[in-house]
Amino acid sequence: MEVDTKRIEQAVIDGMVRLIQSGSAVTIDYNKRIDCSAELLEAYKNINHEKVMKEVTELLEHELARKIVDKITTEMSTDIKKLMENATVREDLRFMLRKNVEDFLERIK
Repeated sequence: MEVDTKRIEQAVIDGMVRLIQSGSAVTIDYNKRIDCSAELLEAYKNINHEKVMKEVTELLEHELARKIVDKITTEMSTDIKKLMENATVREDLRFMLRKNVEDFLERIK
């Protein structure tokens, strides 16, 4: 006796579609929900929302500043790479740096 797996698969798919369409697959039984303890509710009521908002604002400001600096750093890095691709500019920069390093070394002797 051969088992018809195609019919079984189709029956399972049809059953899942019916469950999803009827909404019974995701029905919430509100009678079984967990009650919040009185202590938790009291703690929630005692939250200083101004203090929370101040802390959130500080964190957002810090994150925003960090992202701005990251973007500027990336742009500067790209600009420097493009400048360094030009052989003339690269050699001029090396000459200038070499001269400054030599001047610095002379001063500290």
